[in-house]
Amino acid sequence: MNQADLIRAQLASVRGELMEAVDRLDDSMLAWAPGPGMRTIHGQLVEILMTEVSLQDRLSGSERRAVKEIEAPFRAAESVPELKVLLDDVRQETLRLLDVRADSGLDDVIEVSAGFASWLGLETVVASELFRHIARHEAYHAGQLVSYLWARGDDPYEWD
Repeated sequence: MNQADLIRAQLASVRGELMEAVDRLDDSMLAWAPGPGMRTIHGQLVEILMTEVSLQDRLSGSERRAVKEIEAPFRAAESVPELKVLLDDVRQETLRLLDVRADSGLDDVIEVSAGFASWLGLETVVASELFRHIARHEAYHAGQLVSYLWARGDDPYEWD
């Protein structure tokens, strides 16, 4: 098993956790947040998608785009089925980029802001760490969504 295989497994594992929560959502829940100032359920999914696409841009060497530009198509999604399609489409692109880098490009240094590199605890950031950050970021927000559902009375310990 190589580094790309390990990253694929991590991405698949966390996506399974996320989809366990997403599969419990319906459209009427998208605008809900547990409290004032907190992201809505829709906002949590937009955050996951926007961050993954932003990191895809870094991995592909694309020009930096404004957050509002990246997240616009995700904010426009009005239903859980639409968001599921977007989650799948975005992940397929991440996996395509991983396939491109699988043989030799996972150790390539990727240009990121000094602040982001510092936040990751790294002086330089290599491609593999951006892929891992996609999984780490998604896991964080998947956990929030599970907590949101629990706050609504849907106990995750009772999920099959």
